[in-house]
Formats: sequence, structure tokens, C-alpha cells
Amino acid sequence: MKNFTNTYIFLYITALVVIIAVVLTLVSTGLKPRRDRNKQAEKCQQILRAAGHDIDRSKAVEAFSRLAEPLTEDGQRYRVICSDGTAGIAVRLDGKGLWGPIWGYAVISEDGQTVKGVTFDHKSETPGLGAKITDEAFQKSFEGKKLYDKDGHFVSVRVLKAGKNPEIAAENRVDAISGATITSRGVDEMMGRIAIHN
Repeated sequence: MKNFTNTYIFLYITALVVIIAVVLTLVSTGLKPRRDRNKQAEKCQQILRAAGHDIDRSKAVEAFSRLAEPLTEDGQRYRVICSDGTAGIAVRLDGKGLWGPIWGYAVISEDGQTVKGVTFDHKSETPGLGAKITDEAFQKSFEGKKLYDKDGHFVSVRVLKAGKNPEIAAENRVDAISGATITSRGVDEMMGRIAIHN
């Protein structure tokens, strides 16, 4: 059996680590354009879905170029043609869920009064609980909701437990996800920040 010196072992491990690091860097660099395209397609698809369009991700970028135009240089707001033929303003939303970031887009009517649609996504929410923010039923519950109360005061669309805060009108609220209090609160806070953009 060969006896290797400590120097040999150290040099061998160092060379191995350097080779692996170089290979991983090359793979990561080579895949970056594909990752960027996928992220762009996902963003376009989310905005179009919030506007009522059901478009496959492979066609989302092309459809987005026809149906949307940026309103800000930072990519936070877009004017978008909704599936009903009307225009809306798509607003980027960012917040915190139970286990990590949550985000999405809300499409608001051009007068800034009504939610036309939303999409939400998450990094690591609990399946069957907080992850339900991606469910179509939850997202559809925002459609047609009002951001202002009858007196013209901004109240947003509140995400509240059923039966709680009865003073908030039905047109200004949706039901929170049962068992996902922190994630529901995160969505509520994201919706509350829409006023900044109007």
C-alpha cells in the first residue's frame, strides 16, 4: 500500500477543488442566458395571467411584446391590454411569507379603482397551506375587488379571516387562507402597498 505525504494529499485536494470550481463556473456561465430567458418568460406569463390571458410560457414573451409596454424603467409597472380588451396597469408586488419571499403582479384598472386580476408566487411556502397563494381559486377571489371604499379612501383589498373585521366591505376584502396566517398577512401587506404606485 502506497503512503502519501501530507503535501501530496493537500495538493491533490486543492487541484480537485480548483477543477470542480472551474467546471461549475463554466456550466453556470453557459446556462445563464437560458436562465435569463426562462425568468423573462415567467415574468411575462405572470403579468399576462393577471391580465386574464392564458398563454403558454413558450409564447409568453412574444405575446407580452404585443400586449404590454413598460411604464417605469425598473420593470415594476406596465400598461397591459387585458383579455376583456380594456387596459390596465400591472404592478409588481413583493412581500414576506412564512418561509421566504412571496411576490406577484396585480393588474389594476386604469382609473386605479378596481383589481382586474392578480398572480402570486413563492419560494418555499408550505404545500397545502401558504403555497395556496398560487391556487387559481385564491387568485380569482381578487378579481373585481375595489381598492377604495365608498368614501374614496384607499383601503386596498384586505386579506382577512372569514368573519373578522365585518366593518370592511365585501368589495374590499378576500378570505385569508386557512392555516396560513403569516403568508396571508404577507399578501395583505403587499396589496396594501399598491397605493404607492397609484
